[in-house]
Amino acid sequence: MTLQAKDIMEPEVVSVPPEMTLDQFEEFLTIQDIDGAPVQNAVGEIIGIASKTDVIRALRFQGRDCFKASGREITVGDIMTDEVVFVPPDLSPREVAELMIEHRIHRVLVGDKRGVRGIITAFDLLRLVR
Repeated sequence: MTLQAKDIMEPEVVSVPPEMTLDQFEEFLTIQDIDGAPVQNAVGEIIGIASKTDVIRALRFQGRDCFKASGREITVGDIMTDEVVFVPPDLSPREVAELMIEHRIHRVLVGDKRGVRGIITAFDLLRLVR
């Protein structure tokens, strides 16, 4: 039997709205014990992915004070990566890894914008080589 994306994905995907503040997002990641999450709009479409790396980048290059000076808090929509890579459930782990390397990302979603079936992270792929 050849492994496929559907065999190694995490089927329980939690998403966040783009309006979530950075403080709320950091707390959410801690509570969920994850490093990132898809960003889903009000009509259920995946519009981006946000991660701890995006949080660090935002704070390092923009800083909370920059946004507070404008009268608003940083939101997930401000820091998310809007280029989401989706893979079909029958893709091989090797092909998933190649896509991650090509796009320089640490997670892909299994499915499409309207129907996410799971998420695969770089750690999921690393577990395969144990």
